[in-house]
Amino acid sequence: MNELDKVISIAMQEEGYLEKKSNKDLDDKIKNAGSNNYTKYARDLDNIKNFYNGKKNGYAWCDVFVDWCFVKAFGVDRALELLCQPTKSCGAGVGYSCDYYKAKGQFYTKPQIGDQIFFKNSSGARTHTGLVYNVDKTYVYTIEGNTSSVAGVVSNGGCVKRKQYKLSSTYIYGYGRPAYKIEEKKETEDELFNNITK
Repeated sequence: MNELDKVISIAMQEEGYLEKKSNKDLDDKIKNAGSNNYTKYARDLDNIKNFYNGKKNGYAWCDVFVDWCFVKAFGVDRALELLCQPTKSCGAGVGYSCDYYKAKGQFYTKPQIGDQIFFKNSSGARTHTGLVYNVDKTYVYTIEGNTSSVAGVVSNGGCVKRKQYKLSSTYIYGYGRPAYKIEEKKETEDELFNNITK
């Protein structure tokens, strides 16, 4: 499985996770559901020294969800590289996260699978984010944390959910593009032979 497929697969497995009302049952998808922004995603990243500029559990977590998927898929160093973030970053904040991509020249107006999508509100403030898992001629399809099943951009909804938006939506700010290694490792003839004869 290549890097792009791996991170999307991990994100999809989290669909249905509900944020918690307290720092309890964080690993269960539905127990202790509430609206206080406690999640396993923030807890896990809070436990990584110098990942963010401070603790994030109990705060809005859409960007934390994306970052967690990358860390789960690739480990801390590769995740930070793909997300264009330094250590002790402000990357839990949507605007900061978006600006990290821009600073590396990895920000676009047209989506590709694997992009980090950024949304804005009617005043232009960047308020929400997720991962792109598919694109067609009309829609961009996303998996997002801290959203809901309600149509449209929900920037503090409390669950992980797949969504879709028209490509022309005025609420889409743009797309950060991680520099994935797309090619899968090819086995040499010797490796193939050894695997067959084992």
